[in-house]
Amino acid sequence: MKVTTKKNLWKAGFSLVEMLVVIAVIGIIAAIAIPNIGKINDTAEKSKDRRNAQNLASVCASAQAAGHDFVGTNTNVGTVVAAIVTGATAADGPFQGTFFGVPGLDTEEQTSAAAYLSIANGLLTYTGAGGN
Repeated sequence: MKVTTKKNLWKAGFSLVEMLVVIAVIGIIAAIAIPNIGKINDTAEKSKDRRNAQNLASVCASAQAAGHDFVGTNTNVGTVVAAIVTGATAADGPFQGTFFGVPGLDTEEQTSAAAYLSIANGLLTYTGAGGN
């Protein structure tokens, strides 16, 4: 049988100073990491907006090739984006019955994606510049 002395009991565990140092280090790491998490979320949001804009421009170009013109004489990007979100079905030609649209974008997503789009010469184009 092993006899435990009072001297051995005091050596078990961490001292208060050691615990305070560990807590301080964790606090410093958290202070550095938390702002970066916000930047990651902002970057992801902007990437989503750019991807939505690319999809809108692609669907618009495909619909124009199939004979449906979302742009027409309209120069308001927001109106064109809303029309593409609503979508349209080709009435004739080889794409007859094909749906062209990007359903499911809410108003905020449409506005954010529109910042990356422009209309020139009757075409909706993705500019890559813009955003919030």
